[in-house]
Amino acid sequence: MQYSPMNITLIKRPTVKALLDREKVYEQTLKSRVVRLLSDSRLSDRIPACAELCITLLDNPEIQDLNREYRNQDKTTDVLSFSMLEGESFDLPDGLPVPLGDIMISVEVALLQSTRGALPRLHSRLKSEHWGLAEELSFLILHGVLHLLGYDHESESDAEQMESLEAELLRVVLPKICH
Repeated sequence: MQYSPMNITLIKRPTVKALLDREKVYEQTLKSRVVRLLSDSRLSDRIPACAELCITLLDNPEIQDLNREYRNQDKTTDVLSFSMLEGESFDLPDGLPVPLGDIMISVEVALLQSTRGALPRLHSRLKSEHWGLAEELSFLILHGVLHLLGYDHESESDAEQMESLEAELLRVVLPKICH
């Protein structure tokens, strides 16, 4: 199997396919946004030359199960990130991509959040009022990627750093909507 520098796998669980189709969310659009994000110079020093990323779009019961199992929180959430870059390092055979990790997103939560528009802290960055499901999913992928790369929002200073970078990178991910 031939690997490109960045392998992106996007899995759409059967329970959310109809919703994604109805809202006109296209896999190629999301993938091209992820490629732009991961190619940005602000992240490239944290990403191996040959890497792999898996994004799974799922429903509320599935994300609630994951949130309960891995975070001890028995409720839905919008995005969960499972980094493969943390913990013990391991050697892969030459030519195999380094797995960055997995991002799990509830399409149902994302749709609800998209009806409210972008987060208030992002409003000053938007050129357009349009904020649909594809934009919300793109933002949640951006948020998840930053978690995979070691960014967090546990402390106020960490949150400020992460949110500032999110706002800057949103222009890369959504150039027609953000300035």
